[in-house]
Amino acid sequence: MRLIMADSDYFHIGSKVSLTTCHNQELSGEVIAFDISSRVLALKIPAACGKHNLYDVRLINLQLVSNIQVTQEAPDTEPPQLTTLNMPRINSRLRQNCESKRKQLDHVGDNVSPEGQNLFYAIVKTINDVRWDHQTIVVMDEVSIEPPYRLEDCKGKGQMLDHVKKIVKKHLTDGETRKSASPSPGVLSSSPPSST
Repeated sequence: MRLIMADSDYFHIGSKVSLTTCHNQELSGEVIAFDISSRVLALKIPAACGKHNLYDVRLINLQLVSNIQVTQEAPDTEPPQLTTLNMPRINSRLRQNCESKRKQLDHVGDNVSPEGQNLFYAIVKTINDVRWDHQTIVVMDEVSIEPPYRLEDCKGKGQMLDHVKKIVKKHLTDGETRKSASPSPGVLSSSPPSST
């Protein structure tokens, strides 16, 4: 089942080939890349989902195929021109991703409980201006939440305090709901054992 190739064998990009895999699967497609040193062929084949405007890309190890045939040579042996990259856009996305990762690092508190960290994440989903001051959560420099991060641990004034308390209350309620919905470890059934 192994295909013997000469060192001079080469598949041009744009050529159409058909082959049989080591699993006796017949494939036909267009060559989009070929690495002669590793004998790997990249084929563009019609999508498995059946949509006519989509394609799958299959990487084929030519050492594990048989009956490979070029059914149509590439119309042009010159490799296609590479498209130009929009470097300003790429650099902008890179900066945004780096800033996002830095913000995520700032969201992790030092020596805080998991409850405090989870509450911080819940608040940050709604309000961007949240930071740690040692173990205290500070929201927009107007509201602070001290450990153990309960509703009564929220300090501040005005509408921002009310808004943060709503977030904390919902977070605590959701946490209680999750705890009551999940069974205790090691408990298989809540029904008492039957006596026989």
